[in-house]
Amino acid sequence: MAERKLIVKKRPQFRLPKVETETEEQDLKKVKAKALEEFADDKKKADDWLDKELEKNLKNQ
Repeated sequence: MAERKLIVKKRPQFRLPKVETETEEQDLKKVKAKALEEFADDKKKADDWLDKELEKNLKNQ
């Protein structure tokens, strides 16, 4: 008689869908970039305001 091979069925591994988890470093980089962008926007607005005020003062003189 031929020997029977023992077939071991493996259970499928249920995997959660890969959710891109952002590391703390990536989070900090995003926050830094956003803060720098906001700072640049605020500075530009302040510079524009200053230019307008200077123009007003020059016209009034």
